[in-house]
Amino acid sequence: MGSLLRVANGSIVYDLIQHEMPAAELSLYLFNITNADRFLSGEDDKLKVEEVGPFVYQEYRWYVDVVLSEDGRELGMTPRARKEFMPEASIGHPKDIILTVPNLPLLSGASILSNYPSFIHTAFNMVVAQLGEKAFMQLDVEKYLTGFESRVMKICNSLAPGIIYYDDFGLLNRFYDNESDYRVVVGATNEDRFKIKSVKKFRKIQMGNIKDVEVSEQTFEEDTYEGALYPPMLTPDMPINWYRLGICKTFNLQYLETRDMHYGGEALIYTISNETFSASLPFVISKSHYLDCDPKLYERIEGIKPNREQHSTEIIIDKKLSVMYNTKMSIQLTMMLDDLSFSWQNRMLSHAVVPVVNVVVNQPKLTEWVQSKLVLVYQVAPYIVMTIQAVSALLGVLLVVHAARLQYLNYISKNRTIVFETVDENILKAELPLIPK
Repeated sequence: MGSLLRVANGSIVYDLIQHEMPAAELSLYLFNITNADRFLSGEDDKLKVEEVGPFVYQEYRWYVDVVLSEDGRELGMTPRARKEFMPEASIGHPKDIILTVPNLPLLSGASILSNYPSFIHTAFNMVVAQLGEKAFMQLDVEKYLTGFESRVMKICNSLAPGIIYYDDFGLLNRFYDNESDYRVVVGATNEDRFKIKSVKKFRKIQMGNIKDVEVSEQTFEEDTYEGALYPPMLTPDMPINWYRLGICKTFNLQYLETRDMHYGGEALIYTISNETFSASLPFVISKSHYLDCDPKLYERIEGIKPNREQHSTEIIIDKKLSVMYNTKMSIQLTMMLDDLSFSWQNRMLSHAVVPVVNVVVNQPKLTEWVQSKLVLVYQVAPYIVMTIQAVSALLGVLLVVHAARLQYLNYISKNRTIVFETVDENILKAELPLIPK
């Protein structure tokens, strides 16, 4: 099995990663604002939200331009991904459902510009008022997820060029970062198989008529992987980190326990470490519904209901073969706004926490074919090995007996007497052999 999982030209893994395969299943739950006007006017002290979903998408991944280094120690590849909406698993089609949601371009732009000089604030307020933009907007889910043109983004690009490199906004577009290409270099030996060594990002910048490509590179010293395969024979003390392309985010995994699996092997159980959830204003990633967070974080929000059974994360990795058995990860995207007191339209949201979307990432269990191979490795193979050992031991004994017999016959052949039994009398007689004179 280890030889099947090795990385080499023509190997199963080498060919497999170049074929489109189902990856994670994304279930999106959006937060609908039910008292937007009353909150902005100051009539309500708390922002009221309700979770609407799921909107389910199947993710497919593959790699192109796969090149193994001459010494066979590194593998370079360009990842590709696409998503497919799953209507049968969703509450409805995104284009048919209209919600009141945060105006992410406006609020993120205002938060980013909060530390800029006052003349920038004045220009921003004048333009926003002229456009009639508000902190919350009614929009169908499809546009909110896949992208809509934002005049506010264009304004921010003109006021502070280089901070925002796109003119439209969509949650899934930002999640997949369709404006960028990536070149990933991973380890190819058994010791560091699929460990990310470096990621080079080619960001396509388009602002109006301006088109350019910005190149950046990130290297990794810690044990960081994309989440499919790991080095064999994992142990609980081996650190593991996930790296998510698109959002360029590393998730630190925390070991919980070792569990006996139905196929006969052992699996290591992980969750996401709290170290992962650091702020990157104005957007913050946290556990869903702020599970395990300080309740003060959402004291100005109604509708947040943390539930450990629903919102916890569990990642199951086979201990021996180090393949991902099953994953259920629940995370939430939140806007943590800066001081917006300069913006009279948004001052009620100054230093506010606004939930945006709850994302449940479900990596399906291994296929029956792969599970059958695990059963073969853990249940059938040991008996095959024992049988081979028993047969080998028996053959060894037979070879020893046969060797002893040959030795005995060789000893007899060196004796010049002939031993025989007479017909008439049951006695042994010995005579000298006939020797010609």
